[in-house]
Amino acid sequence: MHLVELSRQEHSALKIDPGLAEASAAKQHLIPIVASEFRKAATQYPIVFAKHPETGRFGPYVLNGLEPEENLFWSGTTMDVSYVPLNIRRRPFFVGMADTSSGANDNVLCIDIESSCITASGQKSIVDADGSDSPYLKEILSFVGQLVHGQKQTSSFIATALSLDLLCPIVLDIVLEDGKPLHVDGLYSIDEDRFRSLDKDRVQQLWNEGLIELIYSVIISTGQIFNLIRLRNERESLNRAWRDNEN
Repeated sequence: MHLVELSRQEHSALKIDPGLAEASAAKQHLIPIVASEFRKAATQYPIVFAKHPETGRFGPYVLNGLEPEENLFWSGTTMDVSYVPLNIRRRPFFVGMADTSSGANDNVLCIDIESSCITASGQKSIVDADGSDSPYLKEILSFVGQLVHGQKQTSSFIATALSLDLLCPIVLDIVLEDGKPLHVDGLYSIDEDRFRSLDKDRVQQLWNEGLIELIYSVIISTGQIFNLIRLRNERESLNRAWRDNEN
């Protein structure tokens, strides 16, 4: 990865294939999301929390697989889901920080000039013929804006969840249809018993802060773990059939 600040002039000739952005998630079993995505994500993915390996800070993710580098939604050509997280759709663009004359840091749009999404056969341009932002770039700016704006609410939600001791570790001990055991740990979710024990004043406060919807989205999403198990069993069955045919 090689990030540089986007220049409408310097990078005007670049061509981008947005479809290849999804390919970058082919081996990504955890994809970070922001709070504003919880409702949509909960309809298809388990929403979990994990600690950043370097900072130790909690962040929310959608779980795509039961093992590292496993994305059970990847069909081989695309993510077979109706909602793809913003952190995938905005690629090859990222948010960077630029020093200003005042010493403050401002967000700037960066591009990974080594990304596989940048290709001569790409259908999308950064700027139109008149030099103005292309519709594609405007869409990217919208994605990035949602991510930047969503960080504040996401951080507030996690801080509140931690202060109320609502995050608890989850351990999945799964036995696949072929008898193979899988052990998944290092993930966290909402402690439902702890949540139910909150007094009504605290629940009202969570409601007023718009956090109740986020909590329920996480709780409801845990049922999607069964979908992941189903997808893994189907993949294993197809792999066995392929091996049998080869023999």
